Amino acid sequence: MKIYAQEIQDGLEQVIKENNTIAYCSDIICQDDTLNTSEASVAADKAVARSFFELHESKAENKDQIDLYYLSSVLVSSGWNKNDDVFDAKEMWEARSTPEDKQFNYMHNEKDIIGHITGNRVVDKSGMEIHSEDDLPEDFDILTKAVIYKEWSDLEQRSRMSKIISEIEEGKWFVSMECLFPAFDYAMISPDGKRSILERNEASAFLTKHLRAYGGEGKYNNYRVGRMLRNLSFSGKGLVSKPANPR
Repeated sequence: MKIYAQEIQDGLEQVIKENNTIAYCSDIICQDDTLNTSEASVAADKAVARSFFELHESKAENKDQIDLYYLSSVLVSSGWNKNDDVFDAKEMWEARSTPEDKQFNYMHNEKDIIGHITGNRVVDKSGMEIHSEDDLPEDFDILTKAVIYKEWSDLEQRSRMSKIISEIEEGKWFVSMECLFPAFDYAMISPDGKRSILERNEASAFLTKHLRAYGGEGKYNNYRVGRMLRNLSFSGKGLVSKPANPR
């Protein structure tokens, strides 16, 4: 990622170099999930995931393998997240195929891979698939299918995975998206609610220190400032014990 002189002067060179990936957490749902919940928002998201599988079940590959555990999750949603990272609709659409065949790891440890992503779809908030960029709504999701490896020759690892799967079915685990981005711009919201994008360059780089990702408060002159991620590539997802995104 290019570092500008103002960012170096602000002491941000190293933190920018080390912060070109993000994690975005959401609920995890087994494909044949029968869990009940009193949380309406969680129930709605589970309904979206189920409708996704009902719609595409006939297209699934390697179904009913006894050594695989099938699950689904919302990988990422468009718009601002609570860390003030901003997923642009066009950027997400162009990156929609990048999650497939990527790793599914334990607690973001790439040395502890427990499965892989098998497919993905772009869907609206009701779970209906979006086939064209021309039909993109303002708010949409990328849903992913994935598998966890159930059978291991190592008995301790097999027991561990059995326990994790049981806990997934009890609602104790979540997923966290992993994303690479080599560049970013600034998403701005004015005091009266107007939204705009400001290109990150030598003249505007003074705004970087105000971004929450780099220690700022996410504000500048009463404007809300977010990090608009560019040239996305979804590199996998992790199984995590604590959700970071409310939805």
